[in-house]
Amino acid sequence: MNLNSNFYLLEKPKSWTSQDLCTKFKKTYKFKKVGHSGTLDPNAEGLMLIATNSFTKLFDYIDNTNKTYHVKALLGFTSDTLDVDSDYKKIANINSNIYKKEIENFLDNLVGDSIQTPPIYSAIKVKGKRLYKYARQNAEVEIPKRKITVYNTNLLSLNNETVEFEITVSKGAYIRSIVDDMGQSLNTKAIVKELIRTAVGNLKSTNKNLITNVENLSSTDSISALNWSEILELPSIVLDSEKEKHIYNGQLLENKYFKTSNKHLIIIDNQLKAVYEPFNEKYFKPDKVIV
Repeated sequence: MNLNSNFYLLEKPKSWTSQDLCTKFKKTYKFKKVGHSGTLDPNAEGLMLIATNSFTKLFDYIDNTNKTYHVKALLGFTSDTLDVDSDYKKIANINSNIYKKEIENFLDNLVGDSIQTPPIYSAIKVKGKRLYKYARQNAEVEIPKRKITVYNTNLLSLNNETVEFEITVSKGAYIRSIVDDMGQSLNTKAIVKELIRTAVGNLKSTNKNLITNVENLSSTDSISALNWSEILELPSIVLDSEKEKHIYNGQLLENKYFKTSNKHLIIIDNQLKAVYEPFNEKYFKPDKVIV
């Protein structure tokens, strides 16, 4: 199967790392390069946006990087990783139904901007080293806080110690930290039991090009790429094929081709070839060329 640079939507299996998914996809279809737009914890499953070959250059142009998750949290439990991916233990008998009003208030109050402290067991780098490596070495490290946005929350069910809810968050938000905060708000501990990413930006699990059953993918299996218009919200212009050589050589293009002063996608023969940006009052210049 001859595959070029493209975007793909894959369903990550539980227990796989995000890198496991990229490696499997790369080796199966012999891509030169594969990258993803947002890490999923090994304990989590669900949607991941993958780019192959030159399309890995385009992640910076994705505006809608929000993620939606279906979450099951356990109240009265604790673990080092804030989920069931490490040894966890029960420290209290909690009936979530008793705290329904408090849980609803907690989820409602999440909506908006806030400052989050990520989990120590995370892939964030501090002084060139991943946080989880500090954790495994029991080394002290200052965890950098980050601004996050919660767009909406929805409490789905309460069953004994389990709280089930849906949440949409900005890029970089950690659901494990949110669940940990939920536990603290109830004067107990809480960890993530199940985490499923159900949407990446506007891409949902109902997308007709979603690639599932990744564990069993083989090179003979046909896969469908996403169209860049589902992901990149930049304006575009269509040029004749005679301009392709000019694009590949990084030549300037006259302003007359462009609709606004924004960055533009360059389309030739229905293929995305480059991203151009304003250079001066007469010309646009290439910002990224897709080869």
